[in-house]
Amino acid sequence: MGSRLSRRARGVRLDGARVLVTGASSGIGRALAVELAGHGARLAVVARREEKLRELADGIGAAGCPVPLVLPADLSERGVAAGLASAVLEGLGGIDVLVNNAGVGTVEAQARLGDGAEVRAAFETNFWAPVALTAALLPSMLQAGRGAIVNVTSTVQAVPLPFCGYYGAGKAALAQATRSLRHELRGTPVEVLEVVPGSTDTALRDIDLLPWRGAPPRVLPPVRPEAVATAIVRALRRGDRRLVYPATSLLPLELPVVGRLVAALGARRIDSAAALRGVV
Repeated sequence: MGSRLSRRARGVRLDGARVLVTGASSGIGRALAVELAGHGARLAVVARREEKLRELADGIGAAGCPVPLVLPADLSERGVAAGLASAVLEGLGGIDVLVNNAGVGTVEAQARLGDGAEVRAAFETNFWAPVALTAALLPSMLQAGRGAIVNVTSTVQAVPLPFCGYYGAGKAALAQATRSLRHELRGTPVEVLEVVPGSTDTALRDIDLLPWRGAPPRVLPPVRPEAVATAIVRALRRGDRRLVYPATSLLPLELPVVGRLVAALGARRIDSAAALRGVV
């Protein structure tokens, strides 16, 4: 009982917390911004589409919550994260919670794109930007004696589907870095939470873009972004270290052989030859 109470005591108090959410223009990021605002958080929201961020900020303000600080930024550009961190610290007067949610999906053959500009930009968003924002904002959290870093990864890290290698590799790298960071911050007042969404009803659904033979296979219905956002807030308040949502997505993460089997079965239904046509 004592250890459980201690763990809960380390949870994040959101009322008045200063929170940066990247990728806030749609999907999980947008839903999470609304949920956090409803719990009294003061937000800075980031995405490339400024008009979407303005709509979000106006909606949050109209609901009687503090209007978020709108910071349009393209995290696929190297060096943007450092300037963004400075703007957040100045605009909010500090930072309590960093949510690295922005992500870019790439569905393409590695033989076709190689290490070109498109996939390097995607890796910048999916991995390097979260690492850079963490490095830039962590000192402020340590100095304040409180804070939390939330990294949103994906179950694709454990399911190596064809043509999803770039996205899966980026999210796997972020997941590994998140686990290492948690050990690095052991004994400090800064929490580290990995959020691993399963199939979510967002614009980033690579399964629909894969070159299937016929219709895509039937899978469990995707969960709503609002449900994921509610679960993230609950995990933050409890001081959890990892959130896998929905819980069914735990299987390939805890039993990697299941993820490899799912990928192998999926690969049999993917028309790889058509996708690679013209490469040779």
